Amino acid sequence: MKKFLAALICGSLLTMPVANAEIQTYVGTDEYVMSEFETIDVAKQRAKQKAERNAQEQAGVFVESNVEVVNMMVTKDEIHTMTGGILKVVDVQYQLTPLEDGKSLVVRATVKADIDSDDVTKWLNRDSGERSDLVAQNLELQKAISDQEAQIAELKRQLAEKPQDAEKISEQFAAEDKVFRSNSQLEEAGKLYYAGDLNGAINLCTRAIELNPSSSAAYSIRGVINYRLNNFNGAVADFNKAIEFNPNDYKNFYNRGLAHVKLKDYRSAAEDFNGALKLNPNDEDSRYNRDLCYRALS
Repeated sequence: MKKFLAALICGSLLTMPVANAEIQTYVGTDEYVMSEFETIDVAKQRAKQKAERNAQEQAGVFVESNVEVVNMMVTKDEIHTMTGGILKVVDVQYQLTPLEDGKSLVVRATVKADIDSDDVTKWLNRDSGERSDLVAQNLELQKAISDQEAQIAELKRQLAEKPQDAEKISEQFAAEDKVFRSNSQLEEAGKLYYAGDLNGAINLCTRAIELNPSSSAAYSIRGVINYRLNNFNGAVADFNKAIEFNPNDYKNFYNRGLAHVKLKDYRSAAEDFNGALKLNPNDEDSRYNRDLCYRALS
């Protein structure tokens, strides 16, 4: 999001080399070992997600090679976010192989995906604040996905070590499936946001929240999109929930402060910027905007 009352958007010019549009196709393959307590549908989605990441890593090399940077570097996080947003899956094939225990399956997914150099140009032409929003959202979502994968690995470990607890662990698998499907909705929401379909992205964030009502990432991402839609009251409500479930992320305080500024509630905004500074004392954006709020209140 832009700085409060900032007259100039910071950042150097990013340009693409002049060239004809180029479409590249990548094939990514990976597999997921399905436990006896997981559904084939979710196992396929997990395998597809891993295969898509594989294709995305390959495409990232192409994206990076097509970006010409003037006076600054495009970070790896931005390249990753950009690539994930513009990679289009055009085909998915699955192969199911039973394991010897007779209870599990290896689900292997092969994804074919395209990437268009024109879409790289469109990214670079975006407002720098919006690019920053998209990168922050992607980082938060990838952390949520990583945490969820770690939880699934832990449940599988527990199942192997304590088969007598199978009934309890099966319930936990079911709960984690909902978290996974919630995160998948957020990934799709990110792609819609990237494509400019903010209302569609909002709807997918809402579905993600229905699946996982304690998802800080879902509320945070929906809050940013509501802000972009000028629904500042909705943004404040979403950031309230994001902070409730994750009070240690300074960005939610900062973004709620910006929404309060738009509502001309400078006192609440100043408190939010202070909250962001407590968590990240080196954040100059929060300090700058807090001081502007103090001036507005004087």
